[in-house]
Amino acid sequence: MVLPRTSALAATALAFTSVSAVGDAAASAPPTIEVQVPAGEFTRGSAEPTKPDEGPAHTVRLHAFFIDATLVTRRDFARFVARTGYRTSAETIGFGMVGWDGLDDWEWRRTPGASWRKPVPDGTPGGEAFLREDAPVVLVSYDDATKYCADAHKRLPTEAEWEYAMRAGSTTRFPWGDSPTRADGTYLLNFFQGASHKKNLVKDGYLYVSPVRAFPPNAWGIYDPVGNVWQWTADWYAADTYARAAEAATVVDPTGPAEGQRRVLRGGSWWCGVCTCEGYGLVYRGKANPEAPFNNNGFRCARDAQ
Repeated sequence: MVLPRTSALAATALAFTSVSAVGDAAASAPPTIEVQVPAGEFTRGSAEPTKPDEGPAHTVRLHAFFIDATLVTRRDFARFVARTGYRTSAETIGFGMVGWDGLDDWEWRRTPGASWRKPVPDGTPGGEAFLREDAPVVLVSYDDATKYCADAHKRLPTEAEWEYAMRAGSTTRFPWGDSPTRADGTYLLNFFQGASHKKNLVKDGYLYVSPVRAFPPNAWGIYDPVGNVWQWTADWYAADTYARAAEAATVVDPTGPAEGQRRVLRGGSWWCGVCTCEGYGLVYRGKANPEAPFNNNGFRCARDAQ
C-alpha cells in the first residue's frame, strides 16, 4: 500500500520547517529546509524487476522522519569545510573519478587532483555548471557524506526512507508518472539524452549537473527526487536485500544488511541514460565503495522525527 497523495498524512509533509544546524554550526550556517515525511507504508521493489535485486515487491512500514528538501550544495559543503577543515576522500587519496566530455567520446577517468573543489579538468566546456554555489556537491564519498550529516546532527537516509520520501505517494517509475517528460515534452529531471555517450543532446537543458531547484519538486516538496546526481544512502548493498525482506509480511524501518562491501545509491544522475544504466528513476539500485568519489555522486541528509 502507498499513502495516497490526498491523505491527511501526505498533506502534513507539505509543511516545510526551517531548522538551524545544531551547536557550533548554528552561528555560521543558514537554516536548512527540511520536509517532514509522515509515517506510513509503501510497496518497495518491482513485481516485474529488470534486475534481480529490484524484486520481489514487498511492504515496508516506516516511522516519521525529516529529510532535506534539496541535495547538499557546494555552498553548504564549502561552509562545512571552512569551519571544520575537513578533507574529503578524493583530496586524501589524490584523485577522483571524473566523467566528462573528452571531445572524442564521453568517458570516465581516474583524474589526479579532482575533488569537490575541481570536479572536471580546467577548460572543460560546460564544466562551470559544477562550480555554481547552488549546484549539488559532487566527488563526495559515502564517508564524506556521513561526516557532513553527523556534523549537522543528522544522518544519511536509509534506502527505504529515501525511496518512500522520493515517491511521495506514487507507484510509478518517476514521482509524477512513467515518462521523464510532461505531455508537452518538457523534461522533469536531469539525465543523459543520446543514443550513446558520444553526444549528449541536452534536451533537458543541462550537459552536466543542474542547480538543486532547477526542476519541480515531488508532491511532498522534495527536489531532485531522481536524476542530477546519485544519492548516497545509509544501507550496505546486497543483491538479496529485497528477497529477504519479502519473507516477512511487513518490514518495519529496514536498515539493510549489517555489513557489506558497497553502499547503496539511488536516483540516478546526469550520466544515466538509455545508452547506459537507465538508473534515473525510483526502482534502480546503485552501489559503490564507501570511499569512492565520483563527479555524479551527491547526497542529502535526514534525521529522526522527535
